[in-house]
Amino acid sequence: MDVCIPMAPEPLAGLLAPEFTCHCCYEVLVEPTTLPCGHSFCRHCLASWWASGLRTDCPECRAVWQGFPRVNILLRDAVEKLFPADVSRRKEAVLSDPWLRHVLLAFRNSHTHTAAPVNPPQINIREFYSGVLTALSCVALVLLVYRAFSADSSHETLLNKPLSMWSADDVMLWVEHLGVWTNQYKETFHREQINGRALSALSEEDLSTAPFMIQHQSHRRIILEELHKLKQLRVTLNLWEYKELNLGKTVFLLMGLRSCPRLTLLYLFLFDYQHTFLPFIHTACPATQDRPANTPLDWPGWRQWAEFLLMYFLLPHQLLAAFAWHWMSAHYWTAGIVIVHAALLSVLDVSFYWTLWTRGEMRTLPKRLWLHVLSVMLSSSPLVLLWPLVPLFIINIEIYTQLYINPFITAALVKNTLQRTDAQQRP
Repeated sequence: MDVCIPMAPEPLAGLLAPEFTCHCCYEVLVEPTTLPCGHSFCRHCLASWWASGLRTDCPECRAVWQGFPRVNILLRDAVEKLFPADVSRRKEAVLSDPWLRHVLLAFRNSHTHTAAPVNPPQINIREFYSGVLTALSCVALVLLVYRAFSADSSHETLLNKPLSMWSADDVMLWVEHLGVWTNQYKETFHREQINGRALSALSEEDLSTAPFMIQHQSHRRIILEELHKLKQLRVTLNLWEYKELNLGKTVFLLMGLRSCPRLTLLYLFLFDYQHTFLPFIHTACPATQDRPANTPLDWPGWRQWAEFLLMYFLLPHQLLAAFAWHWMSAHYWTAGIVIVHAALLSVLDVSFYWTLWTRGEMRTLPKRLWLHVLSVMLSSSPLVLLWPLVPLFIINIEIYTQLYINPFITAALVKNTLQRTDAQQRP
């Protein structure tokens, strides 16, 4: 009986394309390298594609790959078993080509030293903000040293102070600055304790009689002319001038307006109306008509009060932004930071009330506000009340922290609040 032995199928038939074919050179794969998109190419073909312009996209589908493509070991072993002669021939051709050897070496070295990891490390937000705070603290220290060695003269600082707030020492300094001829009069002003209010009321008759007894008419005329210039000068303090003249009040305002703006503005209305509240409301909510420069501040109009009260109850921090807007010409960057900080604080304020409303917890609002005010008072009152006993360097550090570092802390709070709100709204 004849036994028919079936012929073994040809293993090469139908296998060369496309499973084991490089889509760059259209020959059998040598050192097959598979990209994340799933396409495989010869190692030297992929290196040549990369060297053509430092390209990191797939030659077939143009999908961008990252990291360092690895040789597909499973595919390489299969190709070498199925096509040993073709693979051996192509390897010899690659090794004998100087250009391909150079390209492969450059491809391997460049990715070994400079390639970014496929999964970059996660950024630690806490370490990032710690680095930012450290850098800003160094900047604040440099600014403090700079201002310490480049401070204005005492006379220039005096001219930026309202005449009604001058002390007897300020008046003596002003008289002394008029000229050497005032040396015979300055002791009289100091002995009589003439302050700014008394100085503004002096007349030529007062200067010619006791206790001043200024006999030279030209001397009396010069003093009165300079005094008239002071009365005509309307002092508009910028931030740093106000800080130099009212250091303790500056610390109080920076802390209070950030933490409890409504309560702080109410305090200014009740206890510091003339010197602080009136300039604030006239700046944040200016009158519609033009006001002459030498006109004293008076009671605001009803439109100003309406605008102020609307912002006071709804978005009190935006009053600070409107006030800081008028600093742009003198303090561009500082005013910009204050405006951004006020916007972030408004977001926190609105989010707080919105959360209470959506949870039906508005009845707990008085208790929450009282606890918040109590915590702010306990944390801030020692520095605000005892600031004359605190070293000036510490006070300046606190002021610069409130101005330049706290906005970053508020930004982190806004981010956490929005993420928490978004997580709660997801099903």
